[in-house]
Amino acid sequence: MGLLHHHGRQDVAKHVLAVAKTAQRLAPIYDVDSEAAYSAGLLHDISLIFSTSQMLQTALDLGLEPVAAEKRVPYLIHGKLSAAMAEIVFGVKNDSLVHGISCHTTLCAKATTLDKVVFLADKMSWDQEHSPFKPELETALEKSLDEAVGVFLSWEWKQKDKFDAIHPWLIDAWKDYKVGEHA
Repeated sequence: MGLLHHHGRQDVAKHVLAVAKTAQRLAPIYDVDSEAAYSAGLLHDISLIFSTSQMLQTALDLGLEPVAAEKRVPYLIHGKLSAAMAEIVFGVKNDSLVHGISCHTTLCAKATTLDKVVFLADKMSWDQEHSPFKPELETALEKSLDEAVGVFLSWEWKQKDKFDAIHPWLIDAWKDYKVGEHA
């Protein structure tokens, strides 16, 4: 969090701490390593030290190949960029932790339990004004992790016409959970 504070991103530092604590709380419920969940929460938005305009170039400089949606909306690459920074800057060697950071924005096909925990912890840590799905998500979480994921993906899919680009990982996650059949 020191890096975020150093770059004047106290807002992001507050958010990542909330995500880390939520992920750590969810981890034992779903048989996920609490330390990995907490660490992924702390690191998931570390690339937000860069402006949106810098993200794409930084990702390219690190050898990340952006997909079309990320080229159109560079913010969409911040998960991949945060994952790369976790490895390069912080020396993270845990592949599952890095993957959870990478797909925290959109989720992905065949998401692991850690991926889902980090994804949901991120969404649950949005402010209430931007999270009208939160009560339904928390109710679904009492039933299962997958049901809660489905709640958020359903909510997000209904918003898709407002997006400037739809990330292919979101499409894959949507298909994986077959939430479209229930929407």
